[in-house]
Order: sequence, then C-alpha cells, then structure tokens
Amino acid sequence: MMKYPPIFISATNTDIGKTYTTLRLLETLSQQGLNVGVMKPIETGVAPVPLDGTLLFETAKAHNKALESLTINDIVPYRFELPAAPYVAKGRKKIDPDVLRHAYEKIEALSDIVLIEGAGGLLVPIEEDFYMYDLMRLFNARTLLVAHDRLGCINDLLLNLHLLDSLGVDNYEWCVNSKCAEDRAAFEKISLPFLKKLFGRVLSVQEDMPAIARSLVTYRDVNANIV
Repeated sequence: MMKYPPIFISATNTDIGKTYTTLRLLETLSQQGLNVGVMKPIETGVAPVPLDGTLLFETAKAHNKALESLTINDIVPYRFELPAAPYVAKGRKKIDPDVLRHAYEKIEALSDIVLIEGAGGLLVPIEEDFYMYDLMRLFNARTLLVAHDRLGCINDLLLNLHLLDSLGVDNYEWCVNSKCAEDRAAFEKISLPFLKKLFGRVLSVQEDMPAIARSLVTYRDVNANIV
C-alpha cells in the first residue's frame, strides 16, 4: 500500500480559510485516486458540535468509505467550548501529544494520506511549551500555509515564512485564499506584484490546487519508511 507524508494545513492567522483549503485539497487528492483521511487535532468554539471537524469528516467519508469505522472523537480528539487559543480554552485540562498521535495512527491506517488542519495560526499556544507549529513535528508532516489576500497580507505572509525558516522547516508550500472577487481584484493590484517579484509564482487556492497538491505529495515506502 502506498503511503504519503501527512499534510498540516495552517494559516497566517485565524479565519483565513484553512477548512475551505483543506476541503479543496481533499477533493483534489481524492480525484487523483488517493484515499484521504482528515484530522482536526484541536477545535475550540465548539458548542456543542465541532463544525470544522464534522465538515471535514463527512466530506472525507464521502470519498473514503473506510473512515466510516471511525467517529468524530477520532477526528477531533480535543474539543473546547471557549473560542480561544487551546491553552486558554482547555482550562486545567492537559492536552496530551500521545492522545493526538494515537488518533492520527487510527486515521492513517485507513488512508493513503492524512490532512491535518491546525487551529488559528502557527504560534497559537497549546500548552506553555507546546505550540501549533509543534504539530508539524509531532506528525512528521509537510505544511501548507494559507495566506489571505487583503491589505497587509505581505507582512503577515513574510512573518510566517520567516518563522518556518527559523524553525528549520523546508518541506512546506504556501498559497493565497481569496474569499471574494473584490478582495482578489485589490490583491492583484496592491500585493501580487511584489509577491511575484519576490517568489516568482503565487499559488491560488481557487486556481492552482492541482499544482499545490503536486508540490506537497511525495511517495513514501511504508516498509522502508523513507520520504
């Protein structure tokens, strides 16, 4: 059975479009013949249903029937009512990396590749010494960083890319999510010229998902465990 490294989906801040992007990536990989699993390790603002995790789970099951043996508890191991960073939302509860790892292993066993959606941005605290970016290492995942296209996106994007580089992360891709045509038009005039000059290409969630998928997905031999 062919296995691929998991993909961790994060963003330059909250409400940028991580779930939407994850769904688009899920559909693209499924169309390419892969059995895709999904995971939302931590979801806050749950009252009482984890909306993002449920949407991911139901969509994934429609493409990968093997996931029907799981429950939402496997997909979203930690859920908190307060819409805040996990460190705050959890109160006195301890978030155990081993619980997250065990949940991931159950999903991975039923999938060719697992998409893992973070909460908020990379520097969102989970525990005092455990941040959202630590999930990349916990799951040995490649990372897809989603940026917004509004004024200020250049600064937000470059700060996040600088963080990834400072952490020694080199197996990542980034893209821009456009929520409306008006924002996209302004982006193309105000921010896109600099980004294209700096990076040469700027991938769009709406237009370039097949290219994003190709950039992120690499074959792994499960017997040799080599990426």
